[in-house]
Amino acid sequence: MRLPPDSRHLVASLVLALSLSSAVAAQQPPRRQPPRPVPAKPDTTRRADSVASAPKEPAPMPKAPAAILFGTVFDSVHMAPLSGANVMVEGTTRLAVTTDKGVFRVDSIPPGTYKVRVDHVMLDSLGMAMVTNEIELKDGTVESVSLTIPSSTTLVALSCPAARRALGPSAIIGRLLDADTEEPVKGGRVSVVWEEMSLNAGLRKVARRRDALAGEDGVYRICGLPNQFEGTLQADHKGITTSEVRVKFEGDALIVQGLKIGNANTVAVSSGDSAKARMKETAVGKSYSAATLSKGAAKLTGRVVNAAGAPIVGARVDVLGTAGMTLTGEGGVFRIDSLPSGTQSVVVRQIGLAPIEQSVELSTRQVADVTLTMSRAATVLATVKVEATADAGLDKVGYNQRKKSGFGHYLAGDDIAKRAPNLLTDVFRTIPGLRVVPSGNDYVVESSRNALGGCVRYFVDGAVWEAVFPGDVDRLVPPWEIGAIEVYNGSSTPSQFQMAGSTSCAAIVIWTKTRLNAPPGRDRNRRQ
Repeated sequence: MRLPPDSRHLVASLVLALSLSSAVAAQQPPRRQPPRPVPAKPDTTRRADSVASAPKEPAPMPKAPAAILFGTVFDSVHMAPLSGANVMVEGTTRLAVTTDKGVFRVDSIPPGTYKVRVDHVMLDSLGMAMVTNEIELKDGTVESVSLTIPSSTTLVALSCPAARRALGPSAIIGRLLDADTEEPVKGGRVSVVWEEMSLNAGLRKVARRRDALAGEDGVYRICGLPNQFEGTLQADHKGITTSEVRVKFEGDALIVQGLKIGNANTVAVSSGDSAKARMKETAVGKSYSAATLSKGAAKLTGRVVNAAGAPIVGARVDVLGTAGMTLTGEGGVFRIDSLPSGTQSVVVRQIGLAPIEQSVELSTRQVADVTLTMSRAATVLATVKVEATADAGLDKVGYNQRKKSGFGHYLAGDDIAKRAPNLLTDVFRTIPGLRVVPSGNDYVVESSRNALGGCVRYFVDGAVWEAVFPGDVDRLVPPWEIGAIEVYNGSSTPSQFQMAGSTSCAAIVIWTKTRLNAPPGRDRNRRQ
């Protein structure tokens, strides 16, 4: 066999190396060698395999077939996108939550034919389920759908019988739940009360009422309502009530309002005529008498701020229908304990600012925390120079000077005490030019010299005061805190208590003892 020159050279070198090794070994004496370990028999099969081929990467898993569902949910009742709704593909675990714009996207849906379900608290309150017809989803496709809650008119037509709709085109629909268990309250009575002008009563306001019972699912439907009115909504079950929640129809066909109510384990109704309960009655009105004050184990915390977010210190916070009341402290914070569970109404008042009312849901399961914003200032009057109105005393606020003019009716000190008023409206019952008339469970003050009667303006310590709802005057100032009262009718009203376009209205000016007794130079109307 012939070899290449290099190969032959390699063989020759190898032979030479072996010969030299043998010669050297022959010249050295023999040495005792340690026993040589016997190597394990190699795994020739594994070695051959490892040499024969490199490791293979695992084969990619086959891609699972999937579809995507994209779309929007629109709320035709409020004419806005429905945010925070759960959109679920029935028969799968796939779901999504709608954004603030009502948009949702559900991906990784196995191909097939499905129904899509939408869940939202408003739908629960309506007692309705929103489920689509079957939609076919194919592998690799993106299906788009637009889901819409029916309009208010449609929902009223579906929910209210024709006989009730004949009484009025509007309705209030909602769900009554136990505040502490979240279970439906079957048999709870929900009522709405409002006032309307009646020709049969001689063009007077008369009280109207509609009510309904909650069904097995807690849903109630109050039908046959007018589409223009302002009233209050309240639930009652086994002697326990929610607070009155304000409702206002301005041409609407439907208002959706869920309510929560406490139970006998979490709410106690006070029957005692304690001093504290009596003070509360006088402060917030006759409808919240000592016999109907409720208490419980729920807690409310919060903060009162102005439109800029700055804290308001010294604002009065009332939970209506309870003995709960406090003033905001540093930072505008407040805390009220021993409150009944359920839907309650919180009213905040501060001189110089318009009062606000807000519903809160209270429960023994957790402390409710709210931020209350007083964003609207009371009506600002035109600047009028009045000497020393910021100082204490009747002289300093101009009361005595105006009394000498004889243009109004004036009460101070003993004049008020002699009337022994339980409510603020009791003071006005014998004042010429005013009349006190019932308004549901409350009273309102009307001008007997104005054709419509309701044109009465209030001023507290020189600042305009506005009622939250009719009858709120008895929640204005407790009688024992009043230092003086001035009443004017129409054109006799001093310029500092007149408002543009209201020159024919009566003006009731109230001075508190706190204001009259203020140290000289301190203006208590400037509290923030």
